Amino acid sequence: MKMRQPYHITIIVSLVALLFGQPVSAAHNGVAHGAKHHSEGLSGHGASQVSTMETVVVTAERLDDYIKNHPQLVTILTRREIEQSNYLDLAEAIGTMPGIDVRQLEGSMRTRISIRGSAGSGNILVLFNGRPVNSSQYGSVELSSLPIETVTRVTVFKPPIPVWLGLGGTGGAINIETRQPGGGAASQPRQSGQVKINTGSYGMANFTVTYEGKHGDANIMFTGGGGHRDGKRPNSDKDNSHFSLHWDRRNETTTFLVNGRSFFSEHGVAGPTYNPTPDAVQRYAKGGLDFQIKGFTGESGDFSVKTYFDVTRLEDRSQNGELSTLETIKGGMKGEHVWTAEEGGWALRLGGLMENDMVDHTLSGDHERQHISLHSQLDKELDAVSLSVGLRGDYVSDFDLFPAFFSGVSRSLGRSTLLKVNGGYSVKVPTFGQLYQPSHGSIDQVRGNPDLREEEVWSYSINVEHSLSANRVFMASIFRSDHHDLIAYQRGADFITRPLNLDRAYRHGMELSLKYRITKGFDLDCSYILQRSRISETGKELSYAPRQKGTLSLKHTMPTWQTRCEATIRAASSQYSDVLNTPAEELAGRATVDLKISQPLELGDRSAELYVSIKNLLDNGFESHYGYPDDGLRGMVGLNMKF
Repeated sequence: MKMRQPYHITIIVSLVALLFGQPVSAAHNGVAHGAKHHSEGLSGHGASQVSTMETVVVTAERLDDYIKNHPQLVTILTRREIEQSNYLDLAEAIGTMPGIDVRQLEGSMRTRISIRGSAGSGNILVLFNGRPVNSSQYGSVELSSLPIETVTRVTVFKPPIPVWLGLGGTGGAINIETRQPGGGAASQPRQSGQVKINTGSYGMANFTVTYEGKHGDANIMFTGGGGHRDGKRPNSDKDNSHFSLHWDRRNETTTFLVNGRSFFSEHGVAGPTYNPTPDAVQRYAKGGLDFQIKGFTGESGDFSVKTYFDVTRLEDRSQNGELSTLETIKGGMKGEHVWTAEEGGWALRLGGLMENDMVDHTLSGDHERQHISLHSQLDKELDAVSLSVGLRGDYVSDFDLFPAFFSGVSRSLGRSTLLKVNGGYSVKVPTFGQLYQPSHGSIDQVRGNPDLREEEVWSYSINVEHSLSANRVFMASIFRSDHHDLIAYQRGADFITRPLNLDRAYRHGMELSLKYRITKGFDLDCSYILQRSRISETGKELSYAPRQKGTLSLKHTMPTWQTRCEATIRAASSQYSDVLNTPAEELAGRATVDLKISQPLELGDRSAELYVSIKNLLDNGFESHYGYPDDGLRGMVGLNMKF
C-alpha cells in the first residue's frame, strides 16, 4: 500500500543519528540487562522522571522509569493510587488520568475512550497484559469485564504509539497489567483476602471478594463479585457478575502464568431520548483465557510468549420483540524477544502476532478475519540522547498488507528537563460492525457499509517534561494527526447512522499538565487541552473533539486521622456528535464536580477503609452523546476490608 504523504523527516533524522555517537544505555518492555538510566523516583500518573544518567539494571519493576525517558509519551496509574482512591471499576480509574476521557455507552457493554479528544478521529487500542482485547465487531472494549482488584498498573500511550503495541492504536493505546500475588518462602505460604461492598443512588449495590495465596512454588489469586444498578431513565437497569482466576509459577529463569476471566450482564436498553426503546433487553456473556511464558535467554536477552482466547455471546431482544444473537470467538498468539548489548547502548526488539476472529451474527451473517503482524524496534542511546525506530507489517485477510512505523528522539536538557519528539504512521481497519451491521436489534439506529476503506493516520508530537522537584512535574505537548479516508458516522433523516469515508481531516493542538505537591499530604493534579479539528471536504469539526478540555484534582490527607479527601473538576467546551456539525446534535459545554472521602479504620484485628463518593455535584443535565443524558447527581458509600 502506498503511503500518501511523506511525513517522515523524523524517521530520517533518527536513522542518520544512529550512525554516530557513543552508546550508553538500552532497555525494553520487560527485563533488560546492564542498561543505563536517567530518572529520579516519582511514580503515579502524570509523573515524569528526569536527571543525570547513572548505570543501573533495568528490571520489570523499573519499566516505568525506562518508558518515561524514551521518546514515547506515556502516563502511568499505579496500584498504590488505585487502592488509595477506591475506584469502583477500571473505567473510573482510567478516566482520572490526564488527557483521558472514558464514557460508558448507555444500553451496551461498550466503552468510548478518548485520548486528547480523539474519540471521533482514532481507535484506542486496549491491551490486557500486552495482548489486544478490542472487540472485532465494534472495535471497542468492555472495561467492566476486567475487575480492577486484579490490576497492578495501567499505562496510557499517547499517539503516535510504538509499533510493538500492535494494530489499532491510531488514537493511542492503554495497557492493563494484572498483579502477580506472592511473597514469603514456599515453607511459609502467605494468604490474604479483601472484601469490597458499596451502595448508592438509583439502587446501586456491588460486592467483590478477592483471595490470594502462595502455595508451594505457585501463586493463586481469584476475584468474584456482582452488582445491580437501576439507572435514572426507564429501562436502564443492569445486573452483572464477574469472576477471574490467576495462577503463576516461577523458577530462576522462567515464569509461567495463567489468567482466566468470565463476565455476565443483563441490562435494559433505554435508547436515545428521540427514539426510546423501553422494552428492549440485552444479555451479554464473555469468557477469556490467557497463557504466558516469559524469562531470560542467555546473558543479554529475554522473551515472552502469550496465547489467548476470548468467547462472547450477546442476545439482543429488540423493541418489537425480535431476538438476534451475536457470537464471537477470538484466538491468537503474541511473542517477542529482546536482545540487549552486554555493555549496554542498544536494545533490539523482534516480535509478532497471529490472530483469528470469527463472528456469527443473526442479522449480518458469518465473518472471519485473520491478522498476522511482524514488528521490530531498535532503541539506542547516545550520551544524553535516546533514539527509537520501529517498523511493523500487518496483514489483514479481508483488506491488505499495511505498514506502520514509529520514530522518536528523547534528549535531556540539563538535570531536570526532557525533550521528546516523535512521529508515526498507522492504519485503522474497519470493524465487522462498521462493514456489515444491518441493525442491532434493540438499537435499531446503525447500518454498516461494506464499501468502507481503511483509514490512514499520520501522528506527531513534541513534548517537554520539566521536573521542578521530586514531586512537582510540568509537561507541555504540541500534537497533530492527519487522517486520510477518515471513517466517520453520519445520521440520515430516517435517524439511521451510517459509516462512510471522508477524504481528509486533521486535528492539532497542545496539552499541558502539572503534578504539584503543595505541601506534605496536599497534592494538585491538573491538565488542559486546546485543539482544533477540520474535515477538508465539509469544513466541519471532527465529532467528539471539543476545542477545550480540562481537569483539576486536589487531594489532601489529614495527618491526625489519615482521612483522604479528593475533589475533581472536569470541564469541556461544546462539541458535536456528528461530522455534519448539525445544530441539533451539538453537545453543550459542561463542568462537573466529583468528591470522594476515604477514612481508614480498624475493625477488630482487620484493617478497613470507609469511603463516600459524590458524582456530578452540580447535577448538570449534560449529554455525553446526542440523545443520552447523564444520570446527574449520584452518591455512593462503600467499605473495603482486608483480612
